[in-house]
Amino acid sequence: MHRFRSNNTKQFVFWALLLSTGLWTAVTWGQNTAEPANENVPTTVTQNSGSGSADDNTTASTILITPAEEEADFSISEFSDKVFGAAVDGIGKVLFFRVFSTDVETVEFKEVEYFYRTAGSATTDFDKLTSGDFPPQAETTIRAGLLAGQYNETKITDGTLTDSTDSTLSLEVEYVSLTVKSQKYEWDNKLDLFVASKSNLQQVDTTDRMTRDEVNQALLAGNLVVDDQGNHIVIVTRGMPFVVLWLACGAVFFTIFMKGFNIWGVRHAIQVVRGTYDNPDEAGEVTHMQALSSALSATVGLGNIAGVTIAMSMGGPGAFFWMLACGFFGMTSKFVECTLGQKYRKIKPDGSVIGGPMAYLPDGLRQIGLGPLGVVLGFLFTVMCIMGSFGGGNMFQSNQAGSQLLTIYHAAEVEQIALLNEQIKTANEAQDTETVTKLGNEKQALSTDIESSAKTFKAIYGLLMAVLVGVVIIGGIKSIGSVAEKIVPTMCFIYVVACLFVILSHLTELPALISLIFTEAFNPDAFGGGMVGVLIIGVQRAAFSNEAGVGSAAIVHSAAKTSEPIREGTVALLEPFIDTIVVCSMTALVILITGAWNNAAWLDEGLAGTALTSRAFASEISWFPYVLTLAVVLFAYSTMISWSYYGERCWETLFGSSKVSVYTYKLLFVLAVFVGATAQLGTVLDFSDMMILCMAFPNILGLVLLSPGVRRDLMDYWKRFKNDEFTKYH
Repeated sequence: MHRFRSNNTKQFVFWALLLSTGLWTAVTWGQNTAEPANENVPTTVTQNSGSGSADDNTTASTILITPAEEEADFSISEFSDKVFGAAVDGIGKVLFFRVFSTDVETVEFKEVEYFYRTAGSATTDFDKLTSGDFPPQAETTIRAGLLAGQYNETKITDGTLTDSTDSTLSLEVEYVSLTVKSQKYEWDNKLDLFVASKSNLQQVDTTDRMTRDEVNQALLAGNLVVDDQGNHIVIVTRGMPFVVLWLACGAVFFTIFMKGFNIWGVRHAIQVVRGTYDNPDEAGEVTHMQALSSALSATVGLGNIAGVTIAMSMGGPGAFFWMLACGFFGMTSKFVECTLGQKYRKIKPDGSVIGGPMAYLPDGLRQIGLGPLGVVLGFLFTVMCIMGSFGGGNMFQSNQAGSQLLTIYHAAEVEQIALLNEQIKTANEAQDTETVTKLGNEKQALSTDIESSAKTFKAIYGLLMAVLVGVVIIGGIKSIGSVAEKIVPTMCFIYVVACLFVILSHLTELPALISLIFTEAFNPDAFGGGMVGVLIIGVQRAAFSNEAGVGSAAIVHSAAKTSEPIREGTVALLEPFIDTIVVCSMTALVILITGAWNNAAWLDEGLAGTALTSRAFASEISWFPYVLTLAVVLFAYSTMISWSYYGERCWETLFGSSKVSVYTYKLLFVLAVFVGATAQLGTVLDFSDMMILCMAFPNILGLVLLSPGVRRDLMDYWKRFKNDEFTKYH
């Protein structure tokens, strides 16, 4: 990175990035004050629609009720969404470009009933838009239905009724809508039918099918969603996201090229972590154990608790097999990148260390005659890592931990609201509008209290978390390693013990469940899209969980006290093993035992990720959600302090290591913790998350080019190890 270190260039980049970060924080904070959009109000409500594709030549009368346009005030949230949304879309097209893709025809069936009256006629009943024998509904009945959550809207909505065949018809109305059925279908070549498809953890009736004739009939009846081009059949591309394939192929290549070192190197890795070869006089800042704990603290967490559940809910038990496979091969990716992190690290006069992809990409590639490429790859990685440290490594963690705490904090109130909802539903079915109104007012008052106290809670939590993070990161990697060394093993132990309690309570079920994982992984008709679909889901979740190949772990492992780069790389291969193969396996078995992955009742409640995992544990251990909340908070905390180190080292690479530079980054990082806890995170965070995934592109390319040198070093090290040439200190 020396080409970017002239004073003028450093100052320019410093202030440019500082200004960008300030703007980033401002727009993210601004999202907290923006009014949330009412997602229940459709932009265009269609009844008896006959719009179709050019192939159908079918037309019919289209009656529309369009919501009245509201004056849009300038919103910094909307502005940031537009700015970063364009970047997210562009990057997403590259990251998630589908390789080995197949096109699938899909249709979306949506039958909606509308009740309306002429605007301004406050005493008039609401008529049903469609024809049929249905009595008018009084306003009190409509409002009772709104309180009971019966309609798509939360209030009576203003709109305009028009008819596509009668240009003179334009009537200002007030309306509410009720979705009778909403289901997506995709074409099944084997059955020659459109079959109900599962998305977003939704449970479906697999016997719900439609022929092409039935699809056309639904189109004429106005019950199909039509896109902007007038097509009711939408082509969806399925396949392996390019970034996932990039990470997976890199992991497999390294495993083969390093002769399966992820198998025969594990025993030695354990010896190193136990301190057998720890020489306190060697250069570095942390022990092998502290480096391992710091790196694990950045990966073990929400991915293990929520990621496994999401993978199995979407892809079935077989998805977990492919998570295991990805974790197994990812061990070698971690070995290669962390070995290079040690090999090309720079030790400053004060003893602190800078290492990682921002060091080995330019320096390592220069040694093999690819200096210009190395400079470009190193610069790209550095910028991406800084941005990623503020988002996925900071604000997302702070936000999710705060949300989990808030759920526990308001558990009693949420339970009371659920009870009121049931009572309102019962009263509404009995057409007892007076009781519905009374209970609805109670619910509204309780919801208002929750919303008000939530703002205060988030502010206090955000401030406290920011202080706790700040206290640790001021001390640098030694302080981070010391804290991570205590938090990670403790929380992993508690979590694994809880999992083992559930597993051992159902010991006789294990053989069948383990068999299910393997059979579903290779089942061509497996739940979640067949073998290929299940493989994609599993590999994708594992890649996002253990970060093998992303390059972040190499930054902290470069600070370990050792003169043998291979030795520290050996320690690093334990990370995917612990993260994916051990901790994720515990979660997977609990999810299978409790049946959470396909529990229709839980999934219909909208439970997913951490919430679904919490419910699964609660069905076996009633008090475990409190332990899980503590785990989420501590894992999020440890992730933030580790990512602060990643970002800080990249920041120093660009701007130098002066106190002003370093403390500017730390101040911005602490501020981002508070913002993440209190703001509504939109496309700004999506952009940052993508930066973490983008880090894999320059890193994997550099690792492949530098891997011959790593293999030579490995063979030399192992020869000396076998000859017992290394001093043992413990």
